Amino acid sequence: MIARLKKLKGRSVAEIVERGRQKAAAIVERAGARSKGAEIDLLRSFGPERFRSAEELFRYFCTRKVLFFPSCIDRDATIAVLEDSFPDERDAIIRRAESILSGTYDLLGYQGLRFGDTTPDWHFDPVSGKRSQLRHWSQFDETDPTETGDKKVVWELNRHQYFLPLGRAYWITGDEAFAAVFVSHVEDWLRRNPPKLGVNWISSMEIAYRSISWIWAFHYFHGSPHFGSDVFAKMIEGLILNARHIERYLSTYSSPNTHLTGEALGLYLIGTFLRGFAGAERWKSTGYEILISELGRQVREDGGYVEQATHYHRYTAEFYLTLAILRKVEGSPSDPVHERKLAKLLKFLMWMTQPNGETPLIGDEDGGRLHYPGGGIADIRETLAVGAAVLNDGQLKTVSGQCGAEVLWLMGPDGSKKFDELETVPVDESVQAFQQSGVYVIRSGWDRSSNFLAIDCGEHGFMNCGHAHADALAFVASFGGVPVFVDSGTYTYTADRTARDHFRSSSAHNCLTVNGHGSAEPNGPFSWKHWPDSKMLEWKCGDAGVIFRGTHNGYERFGVRYEREFQVRKNGEITLVDKIKNAETNQFALSFVLSPLIEAEIRDNECVSLLTKEGKREVLAIVTKVIEKIPGESGVWGAEQTQISPVYGMLVPATKLIFSLNRNSDFEVENRFVLPDAE
Repeated sequence: MIARLKKLKGRSVAEIVERGRQKAAAIVERAGARSKGAEIDLLRSFGPERFRSAEELFRYFCTRKVLFFPSCIDRDATIAVLEDSFPDERDAIIRRAESILSGTYDLLGYQGLRFGDTTPDWHFDPVSGKRSQLRHWSQFDETDPTETGDKKVVWELNRHQYFLPLGRAYWITGDEAFAAVFVSHVEDWLRRNPPKLGVNWISSMEIAYRSISWIWAFHYFHGSPHFGSDVFAKMIEGLILNARHIERYLSTYSSPNTHLTGEALGLYLIGTFLRGFAGAERWKSTGYEILISELGRQVREDGGYVEQATHYHRYTAEFYLTLAILRKVEGSPSDPVHERKLAKLLKFLMWMTQPNGETPLIGDEDGGRLHYPGGGIADIRETLAVGAAVLNDGQLKTVSGQCGAEVLWLMGPDGSKKFDELETVPVDESVQAFQQSGVYVIRSGWDRSSNFLAIDCGEHGFMNCGHAHADALAFVASFGGVPVFVDSGTYTYTADRTARDHFRSSSAHNCLTVNGHGSAEPNGPFSWKHWPDSKMLEWKCGDAGVIFRGTHNGYERFGVRYEREFQVRKNGEITLVDKIKNAETNQFALSFVLSPLIEAEIRDNECVSLLTKEGKREVLAIVTKVIEKIPGESGVWGAEQTQISPVYGMLVPATKLIFSLNRNSDFEVENRFVLPDAE
């Protein structure tokens, strides 16, 4: 009881009331009671329309005006552009759809997963071998892997986003085998996931994603003889139940981040698709109001996303791009705040695009995408291309490089044409400070061979900082277009507590650690015991180059005051200075996580050479000097084999360099990053 009262401390009356209402609703559901009006009278619930049969309702949906993504308006025109402009994408779609026919799935960072022989076991995690029980959704402990295995893997299958490549393959080939599998899977899912029972009803956001997949699937398969009115009616009833559940269990206070905005987008799409149904307009308007109101809280004025996680930033950009596209299809007015914040979200992503087209995976990433299963997680250019076409932004087009198939699927043939006709506009600036978000970017240019440096000096995270990492004053960098110093990624959320804590730790980032501890200490998979406050001290741009200085208080518990400085010269050379004020004996270690493309040769304790694994070409030399007033240990370079996670669930071998020393006085460590051709 005391623990529960502590949780209520500081919460508003509105939050307490809403949480109590949701708790009471779940208890009523567990008791098996139905609220008044919960039953669905499908044929008599579409406004002035009165349908005598499911067949009549089905025909109505198949023939009315499409208020969905423009690619669904004219199948032949969309496929013609795909065949002509994106042949590799066409082949990839068919390969993935055929893999699904054989019962294998590529999900997150896992390849060739099998969930069953014919139809999937919707409650099974093939990675852990754990199958969840079929009990009320509110009775699960979300963070306990002994109950669900890695529920992220289970949920990724149950998002049903693989219906999209099935549907697109059906459009391309006309092969009814793809439609037959879709129909059998939908029917089996509805049969084996009774309302409110099982792991797939835990998260309202997952229900929203699944609903969006069903709506996509309708537009792909409604011409197939396998997809009849009986299956359609069951799906419509399922969508109605989904919307009611999402509306009742919105993450307004539990997860007011991409969970809430994802749920809102789901409501918006369900309400749009079911227009005419009693309740549909309310769902749509509720979704829209949430999406617009959350822009003020979740997107900072400099365009940064509040969770300090680039992957969730991309999710947020995808949500609001989707909303912009659908509003235009409907002919609905555009909200000025929506336009302004969307432009800022995309410009932030543009600046965070490394020369190889990928965004560094700062903070958590969950391996998912909104509409584009199988697309690259880190490669940001397809999203920028959609943004360029939506906003008529020539700079976004320049950085995206070329039109991708995602533009076609979301905006149709006209969207692809619009992108192609859009004039490219060069980005003249090479330095950008996102001071509200605490992100600082310095680059030598915007081509594939540029240098790139991004520094993290922002808040630890948002609210309980669930998607944050202990990466205060961390950095990522590319030289000559080659990623050299990287973020380790995420790998897992709840399936492996030790791995979860490691990938969030300071030692898994390009950071300082003290006595083996990081700047923040975790307390469960989505919370922290304590975390630091970071502060930018100096940001100066001049003819000679750029200077950044920042500090955080994460090591004051060890009697250590810490400051980090970057000096970036015009010739590309970077001097990194870590300044330590220290009156006690402590062990210090500077970690440098290398890209899997890079290997290290430690020449001595003053010089390390970094080379490409392929071709053994030197990319960078690190020249080290310890600056001190009181003589002490000079420090030593070491290297250890580690693993990084470029996408959730995947591990890739890499090398981590460590410069370590024990000191009981003030000192500085100066590391110069010298390019082979630097003058």
